[in-house]
Amino acid sequence: MDKKAIKTFAIQARRSLIESIKLKLENLGITKDGVAEKMSQSTNEIEYYGDKGLSITGQDIRRRRELVARLKGMAKQEEWSDALTDLIEEVAYTWFNRIIAIRFMEVNEYLPSGVRVLSSETKLKVPDILREAFEIEDDLGGYSVDEHGIIQKALDTEDPTDMDAAYVILFTKQANALNHYLPELFEKTDDFMQLLFTPSYSSGVIKDLVDDIKEDDFDVDEGGQVEIIGWLYQYYNTEPKDAAFKKKKYLSSDIPAVTQLFTPDWIVKYLVENSLGRYWIRVLHDRGDERTSLQIAQSFNWQYFMPEAKQDEISTRADLSKKRVEEITFVDPAMGSGHILIYAFDVLLQLYQSEGYSRREAAQNIVERNLFGLDIDRRAFQLTYFAMMMKLRRENRRSFELQLHPNVFEVPSTSLELKDFSGAKDGSPIDSGNLSDVLGRFGAGKELGSLITFESSIFDDKLINKIVSEREAGQLTFEMSDQVNHQWELRNLIRVGKALSSQYTISVTNPPYMGSGKMPKTLAKFVGKYYPASKSDLFAVFMERLQHLTKENGIFAMITQHQWMFLSSFKALRERMSSWPIINMAHLGTRAFEEIGGEVVQTTAFVVQKQKLQGFIGTYERLVDFDSQKKKQQAFLTAVQNPNLNYVYRTKQTNFEKIPGSPIAYWASKKKLELLQYSSYRLQNILSAREGMTTGNNALFMRSWHEVQFFKISFLSTAHQIERDKTWFPYNKGGAFRKWYGNIWYVINWKNHGEAIQSNIDKKTGRIRSHNYNGKFGFREAITWSAISSGMFSARYSPTGFLFDSKGVSSFANDHTTLLFCLAFLNSNSSSSFLELLSPTMDFKIGQVLNLPLAKQHSPQVVELTESLISSSREDWNSFENSWSFTTNILLTNIAEHHRNWTVEAAFQQWQKEADDRFNQLKANEEELNRIFIDLYGLQDELSPEEEDKDVSVRRANLPRDIKAFISYFIGCVFGRYSIDTPGLAYAGGDWDASKYKTFIPNKDDLILLTDDDYFGDDRDVMTRFKEFLTTTFGSENLNENLKFIADALGKRGDSSEEQIRAYLRDDFFKKDHLSTYQKRPIYWEFNSGRNGGFKALMYLHRYDRNTVAMIRTKYLHPLQEAYERKLVQLKKFEENEQQTRQKNKYKKQITTITKELDELIKYDEKLQHVANLHIDLDLDDGVLVNHAKAQADTKILTPLK
Repeated sequence: MDKKAIKTFAIQARRSLIESIKLKLENLGITKDGVAEKMSQSTNEIEYYGDKGLSITGQDIRRRRELVARLKGMAKQEEWSDALTDLIEEVAYTWFNRIIAIRFMEVNEYLPSGVRVLSSETKLKVPDILREAFEIEDDLGGYSVDEHGIIQKALDTEDPTDMDAAYVILFTKQANALNHYLPELFEKTDDFMQLLFTPSYSSGVIKDLVDDIKEDDFDVDEGGQVEIIGWLYQYYNTEPKDAAFKKKKYLSSDIPAVTQLFTPDWIVKYLVENSLGRYWIRVLHDRGDERTSLQIAQSFNWQYFMPEAKQDEISTRADLSKKRVEEITFVDPAMGSGHILIYAFDVLLQLYQSEGYSRREAAQNIVERNLFGLDIDRRAFQLTYFAMMMKLRRENRRSFELQLHPNVFEVPSTSLELKDFSGAKDGSPIDSGNLSDVLGRFGAGKELGSLITFESSIFDDKLINKIVSEREAGQLTFEMSDQVNHQWELRNLIRVGKALSSQYTISVTNPPYMGSGKMPKTLAKFVGKYYPASKSDLFAVFMERLQHLTKENGIFAMITQHQWMFLSSFKALRERMSSWPIINMAHLGTRAFEEIGGEVVQTTAFVVQKQKLQGFIGTYERLVDFDSQKKKQQAFLTAVQNPNLNYVYRTKQTNFEKIPGSPIAYWASKKKLELLQYSSYRLQNILSAREGMTTGNNALFMRSWHEVQFFKISFLSTAHQIERDKTWFPYNKGGAFRKWYGNIWYVINWKNHGEAIQSNIDKKTGRIRSHNYNGKFGFREAITWSAISSGMFSARYSPTGFLFDSKGVSSFANDHTTLLFCLAFLNSNSSSSFLELLSPTMDFKIGQVLNLPLAKQHSPQVVELTESLISSSREDWNSFENSWSFTTNILLTNIAEHHRNWTVEAAFQQWQKEADDRFNQLKANEEELNRIFIDLYGLQDELSPEEEDKDVSVRRANLPRDIKAFISYFIGCVFGRYSIDTPGLAYAGGDWDASKYKTFIPNKDDLILLTDDDYFGDDRDVMTRFKEFLTTTFGSENLNENLKFIADALGKRGDSSEEQIRAYLRDDFFKKDHLSTYQKRPIYWEFNSGRNGGFKALMYLHRYDRNTVAMIRTKYLHPLQEAYERKLVQLKKFEENEQQTRQKNKYKKQITTITKELDELIKYDEKLQHVANLHIDLDLDDGVLVNHAKAQADTKILTPLK
């Protein structure tokens, strides 16, 4: 199945349908602004609408009136624009569903007429339904005289217009004819639906479907599956889903799009085979079948069945020897497009056949007796219904004549109230608490779906049965105009309510995922009241609901996000789940779904017995380390055949209670469980930790350190003495994985002891927005770590002088030696192995970290190694200009230290050696610490001291990165931020000191041009300055060699090294490197005239003043315009005199380019003049984001910070 092609088609089909429907509505005078009146020239027979004055006649006039009435009715419940959007979506998906259903049926020869509708069996361009229109007239319900004439004319003339007109008739009649056989999908078409969709076989959605999606993907005899309908549906919802995800809170109408995800085929098989399949194996064993469970599974070809672990104790289960297959009920309460139910159908078919049933009889029983499903989304319900009917049709050619209705349901909402029913002929109101309860619970059915619960006894109410009884309906008094509708609606509510009140042998689902913060108000309130243990996420709520839906001694199975296994917010849910033994769990982790990349969605699939079994040993497959859906699938299959692999675990659920918080840490060894349960000495005995500050507005009070003037930052504050004349103070805020030292990015406004932060009041509540001001712990030497990480835990040494954030937790000891010992332990793999149990979700809370068992013996070697590790990590951090302790570029450091006149290549090689030496030494020291702690904890049988290179967090040499860093340093020297003569920052605000610059003099103006050529030959040109810089630092004799080495490292195209470097500086330096290096808070800003790049230049933020833009305009832009004009004249002369066509065309291309650049510069000049006249002042304390916008005064003169 080509999912890429399917996705492309589905997304484009939705767009095409919607655009087509919108256009038809506009032509009918119906837009987001309302409904237009017919134009004055209209008559009773013809009406004109829209800007183009298009006409409608005959039946279309009536259809338009019905359409307008429908829209106005919808607009009573919502805004007009929303009503219009909803109707467009409804029409689009209705026809989309029908088109793909017809395609599936025609390919598999399931259409009652036996004639293709969308295509030709003999690959003709014209669909068979046109060629055989009169042969299948009875199947389509017959033709009127007019229809007969249109079809005959088309067949006679074969004119495309005539053929299209006939096809519209035939397609619509086929859709309406299928209503008799598949009434839930092919509902009788509202006339206005026909008005808004014109089927065409020669263009649009139908043609794209036939041309772009392989026929074999639909053909069940050629490996196709009815599941293609589910994939098409999921991909059809791609854009609505993406739009909804961007919302802070979902609407009830968003729920289907944001929660439906097509479950991978192998996971569906895992869930069904290990629940339904397992249950049947128990039936066979209770009947006396002596085969092993795996042997029985293999006889059914259940590849994903995992046998149960051998039990220490014999657990008593209910005897199933008399259970018949007809008695097994299977439900999916969040069925989506029916993927799970369809595979359950296949498995049940196997069971019936093994019991001696014919496939035909079995299929009918499955649809009528075994399978049940529910969903809030009508589209999903229709597709599940269709898929079930197609499975039935495959086994029984006469199934359409049986008029069967599968037990799948759309959970409805109702606005009916008790007052809509009356119990006496005089119209007096009836009194039925049960009826009122039913109506009330379905009031928000579209939001609550399968979470709605009923006691089954509620439906034994005599009055309810009387109302829904066809025989007695006439004896009741209704509002006569509505009585039939009310009766039918209530009848449907009762059918769905009975399904919701029932319990089932097997319950399996892939539930909706939705955090409580995004739940619609009604849903959030409901789950908070009725599902308090699981209210944090909808998937967890469904875990409780699935257990309720399952009969005692039954089995339920799910795939969910894995947070419930570990997070404290799900502890109450875990306690409830502990009553039911986990038979099997396939812990998938990330990348279990091809459609979801990244590390955010982490899942687990599991099978649970609804029976209290003491001491049950569950089996767990740890697949989290396999990094793709395919690899996880293969790893599971391998585990089935070899259950003793190192990623297969067996444990009792009672073991989880030995771990603080009771996480489902099934991989915990006996030794670790003992240490976690019985250790009396823990990290909290010698280390105290505090959650850090919440400023209430980081955008206002926090900056990257390089944004502000350097002299305003305090580096000498301590807990006892704070520098009162400073504004900005170092601030720990977590960050990426890095051990020992670093991630020092931020400063916070703590002037006057944080006066501004502590007085920041929320205008709505009147409360102070900030809290946790660090108190006596501020500015103390500490250990810090990232509270939330996407990878391993990593702790860093924080010297005195720092405040800390809630995301950069800090911990403290009474003395330096103890602090370093704790830091060493936290960064050891022993600590990591404990934290994998306590914090598997990478949310490293204080309580979990401090609860780590601590070895009482302190090795003196630990502190010595830790000092060395901190020193190495500090050296690495300070080697790059992200650090405020950066002194000079790494390539120039080597020249100074070794007193050599090297080439850039030689300098890089020396840096590479030193970086490798540091890396290898640090890795060796970390492995020695690992060995020490492994010995202290007695974990030699579980852990090895060796670590992978990826877990060593100092940097090795990287030629492209390091050359780009060298160029960045050069730019800094051009602007005076750095100086070859002065270690560290030479200028970052304050007073300019010219004495710091002797060897390489910065530009006088705060600008350097990034042009495609050297137009001036002076310090305005970036390559002129770069060559000067290279000559100054590495000597003139190696200039060309150095330029080539640098150009090769950058990998840009160009005829010469200079052109390649110039191209990098012009096109990539700012957007690709400087922005990322400085975390989208750049210190060099790029002036940019637009798409053609006529003017590009860099400016240093800290040298900006109110006259900078005026200076740029007069000293740089205008001279560059003149240079372009001179070049244009020159190129035109060259072009005139050139005889060779190739060269002549080259000149023409250059003339076109420079003409566009000149035109762009004229417009850019106007923008610069506007800004220059404003003389804008910037306050660096406001930060880059604010100043970047302010400096442009609502124009676009700078490259965006994206």
